[in-house]
Amino acid sequence: MTAQTVGTSDGTPRPLDEPASVRFTPAGTPLALRWRGSIWQVVGEPVPWRASADRSVAASPAPGADGATPRSWRFRAQTGPASPVLDFAIGLDDRRGEWRLLRVGSVGS
Repeated sequence: MTAQTVGTSDGTPRPLDEPASVRFTPAGTPLALRWRGSIWQVVGEPVPWRASADRSVAASPAPGADGATPRSWRFRAQTGPASPVLDFAIGLDDRRGEWRLLRVGSVGS
């Protein structure tokens, strides 16, 4: 499977709302994401985020550690060493009890 950037015609990230199968480290940070048949391994340090009500608008960084488990994350990931690196945003959906993929885009978009 060839990795493809998911975005709008102007290159900005596209808001999504798809189920996401996420693996976490023992510390509770995202390690890998299964999406559309591929395993995306996190590259660098995932950042906890507070999701915006309007998912087309960039979310703001979560405040400092307050002891609460982050309910949204942003991170970069790739399927292998030669694959493109994409930006991902995921959030926990309490109603469904599952993680959801909220945004995917090119790095820097």
